[in-house]
Amino acid sequence: MITNLPSHYERLMQKYPVITPEEWSLLDNIASIKHIRKGDAFLRYGKIARESAFVISGMFKFAITDEEGNEKIVRFGMADDFLANCESYTKKAPSAISIIAMEDAVILKMNAKRLLPFQKNHPNLLQVNLQLFQELVEQQSEHQYILSLKTPLQRYKYLLERRPAIIKKISLTNIARYLYTSREAISRARLFLLNKSRNYCD
Repeated sequence: MITNLPSHYERLMQKYPVITPEEWSLLDNIASIKHIRKGDAFLRYGKIARESAFVISGMFKFAITDEEGNEKIVRFGMADDFLANCESYTKKAPSAISIIAMEDAVILKMNAKRLLPFQKNHPNLLQVNLQLFQELVEQQSEHQYILSLKTPLQRYKYLLERRPAIIKKISLTNIARYLYTSREAISRARLFLLNKSRNYCD
């Protein structure tokens, strides 16, 4: 067993145990560490995606801009999550989203073209690809369900109960952009639930 991998692989090996240490070592040969400052992009709107990455530390937002110029967030990327725009890479088409660092971040970056031969020769990597695709579909489905809830209060309450990490780590402004509502509406929803909780405890 290969044990000389950098320490940032330890969490990835726990999250994706199907990939062997030997396979992680092969991936390490085509990967590189990149530091991204808060506000800088891993992928910009209109650019063709050519790279993918695992988040070592920091947080990212997958953002779109509506017709009125307002930013809306479709998902978040946190530690150990995968950053990519598979549609843009597969179709060689300009990306419809931007992937932006929400704080100083460190990623394990891989060129998608160099990664492809490894996927063909290692079924374990294909299995992880399917897992990542399934996670993406589930996240998109959940986001659509959240947006189907009629009020900001209902949407915020869902996150509070089901995705507390978002509530704890993400600013109210970006939560509002994720819930497609105003910061003021989210602030009122938070205050209402906080007061309700206090009254219940009393």
